[in-house]
Amino acid sequence: MKHLATACALMFVFASYGSAQTKPWTEWSKKEVEKTLNDSAWSQTQTESPKSQPSETSAITSVMASRREDRNVNAGSNNVESGQSKPSASIKYYIRFLSAKPVRAAFARRVLLEQAQPNEELTTQLKGFVDRDFSSYIVVTVSVEVGDEKMVPGVTRAFSAATTEALQNNVYLERKDGKKLFLMEYRPPAADGMGAKFVFKRAEGGQPFLADDDSVRFFAQLNEKMKVNAKYKLADMLFDGRVEY
Repeated sequence: MKHLATACALMFVFASYGSAQTKPWTEWSKKEVEKTLNDSAWSQTQTESPKSQPSETSAITSVMASRREDRNVNAGSNNVESGQSKPSASIKYYIRFLSAKPVRAAFARRVLLEQAQPNEELTTQLKGFVDRDFSSYIVVTVSVEVGDEKMVPGVTRAFSAATTEALQNNVYLERKDGKKLFLMEYRPPAADGMGAKFVFKRAEGGQPFLADDDSVRFFAQLNEKMKVNAKYKLADMLFDGRVEY
């Protein structure tokens, strides 16, 4: 009886977990949407400080931030004396696998959450976007958030002026054995709010470039100062029972 009770308890746990995993995207909360888009198996956020070297990709730690604040106080900085905070010069890159269904679902749900009233026609259109076939391509999007508005023109120019030809040798997917898949097509940011799109062929030589047990690194260098570097594990990229990337 003890073993039976344990088995029943485990079945309940897994059933509850499976139910949560298969929750329709049209019912996702804002928190679930932001988690999927910014910190998940399919999406990462890379934060760069103004003094970071191009190769550094980690967020500024609280220790570093406090040290910088101490220096400002000791130097009697104007912004501390006036009580006004200086705009942050950090840059956040949001790197997402748009070809992964959960990312498309999160983008679609975010649009619906912004609507004052339910819109069945819009919902139908967005369902078509979520269910779109990406079997031939891998698409990674990169969007940017800056702390200082003065940085916007330069960042915007870097993405809008970039071309496929200029980026072909500086943007790639790299799997765990070191083999690289270089960019096929680049699309600058559009009005859809998804950011710049980097398109790769899903298969090479008739075989998928990535296997389900692979890790994959996305690397993009737009100029000397702007580098994006994010690593993912395909084993973690499960959605509705299949690997999505």
